Amino acid sequence: MIPPSHIDLVFPVQGTTLPRDHGYALYAALSRAVQALHGAAWMTVHNIPGKLVKPDTLNLEGRTSLRLRIPVERVATAIGLAGAELDVAGHRLALGAPVVHQLKPAAVLDARLVVIKLTGGPGKPFDRASFEARFLAEANRQLSRIGVTGQAELRGRGRLTVGGRRVIGCAVRVSNLTPEHSLLLQIHGLGGKRTMGCGVFRPARWKQELQLESAA
Repeated sequence: MIPPSHIDLVFPVQGTTLPRDHGYALYAALSRAVQALHGAAWMTVHNIPGKLVKPDTLNLEGRTSLRLRIPVERVATAIGLAGAELDVAGHRLALGAPVVHQLKPAAVLDARLVVIKLTGGPGKPFDRASFEARFLAEANRQLSRIGVTGQAELRGRGRLTVGGRRVIGCAVRVSNLTPEHSLLLQIHGLGGKRTMGCGVFRPARWKQELQLESAA
């Protein structure tokens, strides 16, 4: 079994609403609160879960949390967020004292959104079948590169807005994972934009908060 090199640092969140597409704004707010988090390639940020009450708004009523997946040696840096008040695109959040959650292996893992830069871009005009075939091939190449053997499948498309530019990605499920490979995938993730909620895997029972697009 892989030593527990990474953990999820989980902060309770007090707030009322967030934009549905909040990955970029959340990362910016975290970087303002703790400057050392800006450009932190070692950090993966989970999107904050909530109930979709409007096309672009999540309701945070009830217990919710912010998860950061980080190396254990970076806890001292990230813990500086405790007590921080964040402005996420005009929505106010307050973070409480965090707790540590160990990563647990599961045979099936889901990522709500994986963003992969494809050679030549998505193509114009957009061809869904071609895009998804190229995306899946690159996802499998990345799995092989980190030493993970599993069955990858796409479970819909989604998007992330970064600096006013829409980035298209896919929800990805990887199954038939050994415990060792499950932990490897949770540690390394897939694709880019990890600090903005992309490419982070959790056990498949986790409910995806992103409503996936069905149209091209």
